[in-house]
Amino acid sequence: MKFHLVLAVLTMFVSAHSHGAEERLSPVYDAALAGDAIKALAALSEIDVNTLSAEDAARAVCIRNAVLEPPRAEAIPPMSNSILLAYRTYWQQSMRRRVTTGEAEAQLKNRLDAILAAWKPAYASSDSLEVASERARQAVEHDGLFALTGVTSPYYELAIWKTQAQRTYSVKLHDRRVETQVVFLDDFVSFGWAGYATCDRFHTAGWATEKSLFAVKSAYDLASERFQVSYLAHESRHFSDYRRFPKLQQPELEYRAKLTELTLARASAHDLIATFARRAGRDRSVPHNFANYWVLRHLGKMLLGSDALIDDVSLWKRVPARDIRSAAKRLLTSNDASLIGKKPKSVERFLGD
Repeated sequence: MKFHLVLAVLTMFVSAHSHGAEERLSPVYDAALAGDAIKALAALSEIDVNTLSAEDAARAVCIRNAVLEPPRAEAIPPMSNSILLAYRTYWQQSMRRRVTTGEAEAQLKNRLDAILAAWKPAYASSDSLEVASERARQAVEHDGLFALTGVTSPYYELAIWKTQAQRTYSVKLHDRRVETQVVFLDDFVSFGWAGYATCDRFHTAGWATEKSLFAVKSAYDLASERFQVSYLAHESRHFSDYRRFPKLQQPELEYRAKLTELTLARASAHDLIATFARRAGRDRSVPHNFANYWVLRHLGKMLLGSDALIDDVSLWKRVPARDIRSAAKRLLTSNDASLIGKKPKSVERFLGD
């Protein structure tokens, strides 16, 4: 199943409560959301838990336990619970770097095969983790739940929820209007590896497939820019690009979607820039951070006169939001022309490594 999960912080992750403590814990969250539990634990060790609110102190303990303690079970049917525990064990081992990526994935595949064999003997062996993951999704849905499997770089994903409902939106992007089906999801059991790594402080708030958009209902005020721009327009860009540029890789998809946000953002423009700056990275295997890096480099050249990364938020705050919107639109328009000139049905990538 081809899908894209939303993994850009502030605008796309659910932020549940206080913000002051979040500033203290942000290095922990940054490391966790990059899939690096070793770095997250190191950042956590630098914070005096006694100085945090009761809620955030509890979350700090929860994050440490999620990394170091055996994964906990949930009150769901036994087969689905076993599948979820297999994924949580895999996330924990991967984020702690206890085994190599290949070993962790092989162990997850073997665990899933063993669990699924009790349901369908023919599932006792699978050709790949992709096959085992899809079978796991089917098994969870057989238990009366909803599930998403696949890959949210850098890890294999499992989200599980209990209820959902659909609504249609007409979304105006800078160059076209997209009719978009949004499925609102509720009553979550698992928010996936990002939720696991941060004890649900931040988690995936939505994703796009070739047919529909999916949104975590509890994540959004539907009148806010966070929903209208950073979810609906962002994901509608993916929805459109899946059709126009079907081979485009995830970092390039993210780059275009983040620019789309900036073409529309008014009240949230500088917050978006600050988020992109804080989580910019050169590792292509972390697509959102990689896209953040190139969005800032290209915008910086246009607006601040430098083609190097400018992550000083105070400099960006001096740029009017309307200028950010205008520059983002010019970049997108130019990128459209470039992709069309490169045979749109076959182009895969355009960002530097």
